[in-house]
Amino acid sequence: MKEFERTIIAELLSGWKNKSIVFPEQANEETVEFTGAGYFLTLKHPAFPKKRTVFDSPDIRGQLDGVDVGYLAFVENQDFTLECYSYEQEITSLNREQGFERAKT
Repeated sequence: MKEFERTIIAELLSGWKNKSIVFPEQANEETVEFTGAGYFLTLKHPAFPKKRTVFDSPDIRGQLDGVDVGYLAFVENQDFTLECYSYEQEITSLNREQGFERAKT
């Protein structure tokens, strides 16, 4: 997991009223799946709940290596998934390596 992803996850979780999700220091398994329009970073850990919860606030948008993107997260079946989505351009692993710059609001 990239440091900017840790920051995004912490911000999404801090905005959530129910503090029942304890984010572990390390996941049992971490995968990244690129979809073309973005990517899914999935972390597996028994501390994550089974019930589906979506984290979409605050609104996190910016640029990933010059590509306009947004982020949200969800937890389900003891998987925590951070979703990066683009608005029109393809996202690759090379974009992710360059890091995220938050849009100024």
